[in-house]
Amino acid sequence: MSASRQSLRIVLCTKRDLAGALVLNQVLPRLAGDKVVVLLSDKTRPVENSVPELAEMKFLERDLPVDTLFPLIDRDPGVETALATFEGLAARHGVEMRVVSRINDAESEEFLRAFAPDIMLSARFSLIFRRNVFDIPRFGTYNIHPGALPRYAGLFAPFRCMLEGADAVGCTLHKVDDGIDTGPVIGIGWLPIEASRSLLWHVVNTYGAGVEMFFHMLDGLRRGEAPQPKVQDVSQRVYGSLPDAEAFAAFRQKGLKLFDPDEYMEILRGFVPEHGIGHLQAVAGAASDKVRASCSCAHA
Repeated sequence: MSASRQSLRIVLCTKRDLAGALVLNQVLPRLAGDKVVVLLSDKTRPVENSVPELAEMKFLERDLPVDTLFPLIDRDPGVETALATFEGLAARHGVEMRVVSRINDAESEEFLRAFAPDIMLSARFSLIFRRNVFDIPRFGTYNIHPGALPRYAGLFAPFRCMLEGADAVGCTLHKVDDGIDTGPVIGIGWLPIEASRSLLWHVVNTYGAGVEMFFHMLDGLRRGEAPQPKVQDVSQRVYGSLPDAEAFAAFRQKGLKLFDPDEYMEILRGFVPEHGIGHLQAVAGAASDKVRASCSCAHA
């Protein structure tokens, strides 16, 4: 860290899943010299276990990597990999990680007030912040939303963009306020949609633009420059919930796919040491067979 770089106290909030691990692998190496705490949510919505396609996405994003693959990797903590698991990230960057089920209760509020963060960043956290918590950091709480606000507020925005034939998926950095995805916007970055690629590929790659905007804002804060967010035009707001079976059927009819085995293997390969590639292929191959067996992904 250079002598002129102001050290900050930062709370990072994300989900304990594949995309969350990828976000932390992007963010944590760039916060050397700052005091960082990571909060992980494990939230699962009931519909994720009842709609087959959502259950498949949950399996690929959480069950396989976090519950099966990451524990195997963590058994050999001395081996360097391009990407680190949650446990590996905590050791590699010397940060505390906590899994939380509630963010606005007295325990979480007390912990955050004791840590006294300068800023808090949420990306894929799934838990809704209330004022007693999001007002704690002196510079505020910010969220990286995987959709262009206000048009793509709510859930599963990359899916909605692909289904509607959009050219790109937006990623919005905005300040958290009392609503859901309603806070003033710092900026919107874009990931071009590639129809040949899967929904999962777009999901895990959407957050990169938001991460870059966050660091641009953070550099300004270190220099004493306050961000200038813009109030959203609420007349353009469309809030989306998780898609149902009919929406997934329409997605398939357009020739779009939830996941691609080769893309998925490429993502997972970054977490695995060289000597473990063979075992990874066996694990991911079995996973692919399991997912392929379901009717909803037979097209993939």
